[in-house]
Amino acid sequence: MLNTKNDTLRRVVQADLNLQPRSSACWTAQLLSTFQGLRGCELYARAVQTGHAITMQEFTADLKHRMRGVWRDAGLVDPNTHNNKLATYHSWFAIPFSRNERMPINVPRYLHLDLSKHVMRNISRFRLRAHTLKVEAAAWHEDGSCVCDQCPGEDEHAQNEVHALLFCQEHRVCELRKHFSFLFTPFFEDFSAAQPFLLQQVNNQLVHDFLSQQNNRLFFFFSELMDLFVAGRDQSAADQPNNLAEGHPPL
Repeated sequence: MLNTKNDTLRRVVQADLNLQPRSSACWTAQLLSTFQGLRGCELYARAVQTGHAITMQEFTADLKHRMRGVWRDAGLVDPNTHNNKLATYHSWFAIPFSRNERMPINVPRYLHLDLSKHVMRNISRFRLRAHTLKVEAAAWHEDGSCVCDQCPGEDEHAQNEVHALLFCQEHRVCELRKHFSFLFTPFFEDFSAAQPFLLQQVNNQLVHDFLSQQNNRLFFFFSELMDLFVAGRDQSAADQPNNLAEGHPPL
């Protein structure tokens, strides 16, 4: 804009630049504030203040790096020890960014499949922690407990997604795992028909590999597992349309 042939516009922009050190409400100050957190923050600010061009390719790459910072931070948190939705999604469910700079985001594979609305809803709720497993329900109650109320015995285990997938010893959950045993045996040596659950903790990368396997039957296992855990809690409400997509309030 400083190189414009319009003399009035050039004067207005120059006046705003001069005002920036004294006012945080001017355009220049607001623009400079958007550079915070960028690796080249000082370089971009100096370019704006002196009227020099910013290399858009470098700026775009820097902007992407800042935007992805939320996932780098999430990667430092262990979902087994912290009740954190971002960390849970990043460690267990997230799809890595594509190397294609023009299309860096990959869409989850189940969204490309011809699945029923019920199955799609169950998968989405499970992946995004929009369910009523104890680890999520406890966050909404002052004295809520994360301990699994399905496992037999006196051992107390947090009922999170991985617990439901691999560790819960409730009879119906074990029978479901045996029915889908072909999903488990390639990843977990301790899994068998005689013991359709794990006893030892597994690392997050192995959990991620299991949840990323290229087997469409995995999504039906997710859905049936969700049906077992939410039966009698909230499934009837979850199956009702809410008209939010059309911009109307819930019924």
